[in-house]
Amino acid sequence: MANFVLVHGAWHGGWCYRDTAAALRKQGHNVFTPTHTGVGERAHQAGEGITLETHIRDVAGCIEAEELDQVILCGHSYGGMVITGVAYRMTERIKTLVYLDAFVPKNGDSLVSLLSAAHDPDAAAQVRGGLRNAAIATGMANPIPAEVFNVTEAKRAWVTRRCVPQALATFEMPVLLSGKVDAVKHRVYILADGWDPSPFRHFAEKYGTAPGWKLIKMPCGHDVMVDLLNELTAALAGLA
Repeated sequence: MANFVLVHGAWHGGWCYRDTAAALRKQGHNVFTPTHTGVGERAHQAGEGITLETHIRDVAGCIEAEELDQVILCGHSYGGMVITGVAYRMTERIKTLVYLDAFVPKNGDSLVSLLSAAHDPDAAAQVRGGLRNAAIATGMANPIPAEVFNVTEAKRAWVTRRCVPQALATFEMPVLLSGKVDAVKHRVYILADGWDPSPFRHFAEKYGTAPGWKLIKMPCGHDVMVDLLNELTAALAGLA
C-alpha cells in the first residue's frame, strides 16, 4: 500500500480531493490532503503576506508530522509549484511526483512567469492582468470561475462555492531550487485534455517524452479530481 499526499491548486482546498481520497483509502492506501494556509477550511488565516513558501512549508509539515516516506506526491495546477519545492527539501522521502494538469517550475520560476512561457501571449497577459487587478486593494486574487476550466456542469456550483481568494504573492514568488530535486526519478504528467486555452499542454509536450517521465491524458476539464475521479484514482493507484 502506498502513501499519497494530494496537493490542491489555487483557490481550492483539500476538499477537492474528497472523493478521490476516499476511493484510494478504500483500496487500503494512506492518503493525506493538506490544505494550504488561507484557503479551504483555513480561509480564516487568509492574508496578503502568504507566499508560495508558506504553502511549501504546509505540505512539507504534513509529510514530516505524519512521518511519511516513499510518498507519491501529487500536485494540481498551482500545486505543481508547491510539490516541486517540497521535493527539493525532502527528496529522500519522495518516490514519485505527479503533476496533475500542473505547472512544472525550474529554479527561479514563478507561476506568473511560467504563464508567459506556457500560454498564448494574449491569454497569459489577460490572466496576469486579471490576477493583479483583482488584488490591487487587498493583495488577494479572486478565483477564476469554474466554467472557464470546463468543470463538469453538475459540479460547477460546488467548486465555485468552495473556492476563495488567494494571496497574489503566492503566484508572484519564484521557487528556489537546486539540482537535488532531480533525484526524484519517477515523474508523471497528467494532462486534462478536455479544455482550452490550457497552458498545461506546454508542459505535457515538454515533459511527456522526457526520460523518467510518463504522460497520461484525461478527457476532461481542469479539475480532474472532480470530473474524472474514478479514472484519476485508477491512475494514481497504478503508481503504487
